[in-house]
Amino acid sequence: MIKSIGVRNYALIDQTDIELEKGFTVITGETGAGKSILLGAIGLTLGQRADVSALLDKNKKCIVEITYNVGGYTLEEWFEENELDYSEEVIVRREISADGKSRCFINDTPVSNKLLKELGGYLIDIHSQHQSLLLGQPEYQINMLDAFCGSGELLLAYQEKFNRRKQCLTALKSLKESARDADKEKDYLSFQLAQLEEAQLKKGEQEELEEELAVLSHAETIKSVLGRLVFDLRDADQAIVTVLKNSRNSLLSLKDMVKEAAEYETRLDSVILELKDLAEESEHKAEGVEYNPRRIEAINERLNVIYDLIFKYKTENVEGLLALKEEIAAKLEGIQGYSDNIEVLERELEGLEKEMDQLSGKIHELRMQAREPLCDYMKSLLMDLGIRHPEFVVSMTPSEEYTYTGKDEVKFLFAANKNQQPGEISKVASGGEISRVMLSLKYILSKTKRLPVIVFDEIDTGLSGEVAHRMAQMMREMATRMQVISISHLPQIASAGSCHLKVYKEDNSEHTVSRIRKLDAEERIKEVAGMISGSEITAAALEAARNLLG
Repeated sequence: MIKSIGVRNYALIDQTDIELEKGFTVITGETGAGKSILLGAIGLTLGQRADVSALLDKNKKCIVEITYNVGGYTLEEWFEENELDYSEEVIVRREISADGKSRCFINDTPVSNKLLKELGGYLIDIHSQHQSLLLGQPEYQINMLDAFCGSGELLLAYQEKFNRRKQCLTALKSLKESARDADKEKDYLSFQLAQLEEAQLKKGEQEELEEELAVLSHAETIKSVLGRLVFDLRDADQAIVTVLKNSRNSLLSLKDMVKEAAEYETRLDSVILELKDLAEESEHKAEGVEYNPRRIEAINERLNVIYDLIFKYKTENVEGLLALKEEIAAKLEGIQGYSDNIEVLERELEGLEKEMDQLSGKIHELRMQAREPLCDYMKSLLMDLGIRHPEFVVSMTPSEEYTYTGKDEVKFLFAANKNQQPGEISKVASGGEISRVMLSLKYILSKTKRLPVIVFDEIDTGLSGEVAHRMAQMMREMATRMQVISISHLPQIASAGSCHLKVYKEDNSEHTVSRIRKLDAEERIKEVAGMISGSEITAAALEAARNLLG
């Protein structure tokens, strides 16, 4: 229920704070006093569009804050899912700055406008002649029937399957498209893979072959250069190693005279040893180099195969070709995987549709069982509300396709006159008749499920007398199960409330502003009497007001 409403700087409201009570609250006031403005302010906390033109003072921000008691609304899970702290007292606030920026808060935590709207759907239901247009929508009608027949749990189970089926269908479509595209290039990929596999490429092979070819192609030069090196180092009359050995031997005579001589000798030994090793390695290398035209031809043929593949597949080396081969193999494996995945999804779809058929069948049975009782109850209520010969029919036809609400197409058909063929409510009912149909539905639903706070915004327009009295009784009975707020011009409804708020205008030094205050018992008598007799309150009107309030 709503505990309080605070509005700052919105339209004609400069500042107002309203404390609300359980039960049935009525709000009255002259046309233009600001009753609809109050509803507009409440609408901001339900996520409705913010407009800076609605600010009374363009230099200040607008603030609308509503405090709810949500005990028993089972919203703990919703708060947890949205990472909000839960408490039974929830404060919803909307702020609009002078530059048009809007901010939303739930218990002082900033939230998105979408989240504010979602929470509002659990907390408050504003019912006006404009909202009554919802009654013409098939989704709204089937939701009403489901609420009456108690198919909620079955419908949730069905909708879970419906959503999963939708995901499967999307995935299956994408998978089949990918499979078709892949199938088109399957032959080409297979050819490429066969060609790369036939080449039997090895990592590092290209570099090894190029190095070997360079050696074989210059075998004579290599043998000549290395042979000369061996000769100069070891075999010449004045070979470098021989000269260095002689120098080392000469140093022996300096051992007692030059202290560094021993070090020089050691260093020369190291150099001589290194040069002897170099000579031996060069000799061995020269002996291993042999001009081999057949081997050169084989290497060139192998390198030509590698170079052709590198050019064809636009890679830089053999490693790139090997990576490409793995990629092609993976694609071909994936093409086979498409068939497997498609088969898995199709089996899941078959199972889902079987379960959905069973669930939708059970939902259909519940709807069929509830259809006649709902129609009879609605006709009874509509007669009480002044429609002398009402017809209310729930039309149900099977749907060829799965829908979010099952496999039934539901339409509410209505006729207000004797021997009139029932038709779609939006086409055959007047605004006042639609309002009475909607009120009757909400009245029935309030007995079968927990509804949020409901606000009736002048749905009694055009009614009077006994019909207005019966409408007031229905609202008062609904208020025993939920908080009901009604904005009304009818004394019958105004007198039925347990709490009476009056909206009025007054002038201050700068503006005409709207005010709202709770009426005491004596003020209520005068307000209701004024609604009966107009601007001049007569004794008879006062007496009638006391009778209504009594």
